[in-house]
Amino acid sequence: MTTKRFVLGILSIGAILAFSAGRASAGDLEGRWRGTWTDDVRGHEGRLRGNFRETRNGDYRVKFSGTFSKVIPFRFATTLKVVERDAGKTVFAGESRVGGFVKFTYNAVADEHQFNAQYSSRWWRGSFNLSR
Repeated sequence: MTTKRFVLGILSIGAILAFSAGRASAGDLEGRWRGTWTDDVRGHEGRLRGNFRETRNGDYRVKFSGTFSKVIPFRFATTLKVVERDAGKTVFAGESRVGGFVKFTYNAVADEHQFNAQYSSRWWRGSFNLSR
């Protein structure tokens, strides 16, 4: 009986550590990111910053800020839906309303150093490329 409890204890600790390690790697996306955005339709581009925070359900709330035409600032926040986590990469997909009226669809892949997203709407299509 003592050996059985010991083995069950070791297996329980191993399971807890494995689960904790998986969650810790997902949280590696939290924090400040910098990069650029581009609009493939009209050729606009600019600097972009993002502040990532993981939500209770495992998605990410991101506050983006940047510039349009090099001098016009913009800001918006959105929640990016996590659809897959595998081998240190997080995959996002979904749609968000920005400014309460424009619906964007997005697909993105991130690891702890790079975030690359493709977005599109009725009028715009482009990418966000951030790193840290």
